[in-house]
Amino acid sequence: MWSNLSFENIEWFTVVVLTAILLWGIFVWKSWNGRADKRFYLNSFMGFVAVLCLSLLVLRPTYLQKVKGEAVLLTDGYQKETLDSIKRTNRKISVLDYTPGMNLSSSLDSIDRLLITGYGVRDYDLWQFKQSSVSFLPEDVSDGILQLKYDQEVMVGDELTVEGLFKNPIPQSKLILHGPGGNPLDSIVFLNKEEQGFTLKTNLKASGKFLFFLQEKDSSDTVYNTEPLPVVVKTKAPLKILMVNEFPSFETKYLKNFLSEEGHRVIAKTKLTKQKYKFEYFNTESQPIYSLNSDNLASFDLVIFDDLSLNMLSNSERTVLTEAIQQNGLGVFVQQTENRFQSKNNLGAFEIQPDTENTLKVGVVAEPLLEKYPVSFPATGLMEMAIGNYGNSKRLGLGQIGTTSLKNTYELLLDGKQAEYKEIWTSLINGLRKQTQNMGAFRSEYNWAFVNEPYDFSFFTSEENPAVVLDNHYRVPLLKNTIVADEWQGTVYPKEKGWHELVSDLDTTVSKNFYVMEEGNWSSLTSQNTLKRNKRFFDTSFTDYKEKYLPYRIPPIWFFLIFLSAMAYLWLVPKLR
Repeated sequence: MWSNLSFENIEWFTVVVLTAILLWGIFVWKSWNGRADKRFYLNSFMGFVAVLCLSLLVLRPTYLQKVKGEAVLLTDGYQKETLDSIKRTNRKISVLDYTPGMNLSSSLDSIDRLLITGYGVRDYDLWQFKQSSVSFLPEDVSDGILQLKYDQEVMVGDELTVEGLFKNPIPQSKLILHGPGGNPLDSIVFLNKEEQGFTLKTNLKASGKFLFFLQEKDSSDTVYNTEPLPVVVKTKAPLKILMVNEFPSFETKYLKNFLSEEGHRVIAKTKLTKQKYKFEYFNTESQPIYSLNSDNLASFDLVIFDDLSLNMLSNSERTVLTEAIQQNGLGVFVQQTENRFQSKNNLGAFEIQPDTENTLKVGVVAEPLLEKYPVSFPATGLMEMAIGNYGNSKRLGLGQIGTTSLKNTYELLLDGKQAEYKEIWTSLINGLRKQTQNMGAFRSEYNWAFVNEPYDFSFFTSEENPAVVLDNHYRVPLLKNTIVADEWQGTVYPKEKGWHELVSDLDTTVSKNFYVMEEGNWSSLTSQNTLKRNKRFFDTSFTDYKEKYLPYRIPPIWFFLIFLSAMAYLWLVPKLR
């Protein structure tokens, strides 16, 4: 019981106690009449009570009391029937309306259990529920685009492919991909299906920042929804790539042909026998590389090893390779060759999770399933970032090392799926290639944001005190990652829609463009993503019931009344005698 007792003015405790002892000592001295009789002891006790109550009025004691009560938080998409059912179960339950960014700390402190119904709370508000007992009652998103996949940064000459999943479309309605000038580029007519996948494509002929649009029209060509689709188109520059293989394989054969057709300068080194290699050169001059050193690695943007050749490197080769990655930003791709996925290599280890599936659907719409290793990559990590749903990259200093869980991707070419093959390898190469910037690199999960909502990014640089500026006006505070030495993390809250740019203050060639949308854009997709993240978040141990105690102040009126009673007794008793 006493362990639950505390004081609001605990910093005054010593002063109050010493003063109380002094006052009570004076009172006892004044009450002493030369003998310790019953009246002396009674007066001394009443004086002690009066001084104690006076001290407690100053210290303001509190005690911990178990919190009881429930509340329901109504988020977008909640159903009235669900709320009515909850109220029938608990008529005294409190009802809270959720607004993104609201502070829920005071409400959560006053209850011991919270129910959340609807699509859930936004990502940046989930931290408020880590120490609370929460039950999530999800509601399914009824209609609209629930999945969307496209490359937000592409190269001139490449094909922009927009894939997605539409739920409950209007029968015979159309989804049209419009270019920046408003001209229609591709379209699809929805059939009478509850869910239908779609694929829209167009060729990109110029570099720059462009805003495409997905427009929904009914059968009478009436527009009822338009969503912006930001795309950054960059000038294609050929990469210099080194391929090192312990033995010939079909995967390597088709990959080097693809890279050469894309215009990249490729050197392929394949081991035939001990101390004997075969060299092939595509779009580049003859330059045999028998061992790795700092000079020959400096000219490459990407090195592709199979897992065996990477592990066969000598200590000196591994040292110079590590330095080239960490200090010069070299990219490394590890090609899996064994029947079992090799997560560890001479440069570190990939974070993987066991997976019972041996096939994977790369795209959103129906496609042939690709063979894969029975592993998957974690959704998030301190140093890892996903490449599609089939690849993973791990940052090492300024550079990266990556791999894929897919097997035998060349079978796509044999099946006539050149576009799918190109999409997979283009994203893997662009995700790992050496960055052209010298003073750092930006990285973010998304290329778009919403007005007055947080946009998180990472800035990788070896500079001791980097600075990042938003739109050439506002300096963004950066927080250094305590684990990844070269990573700095920042968050901005854009106030206007349109294109925005993050720029390194030390090197203006290092930049990151992102588009800010108005509230209400992509509502179905945002709701679906919010629903998924809330399900994943509240499926953890955070939802377990936890007893909660809060300090309650003992009403000071009681101490005041007891103090008055004691003083009244001490004043009246001598009068009555």
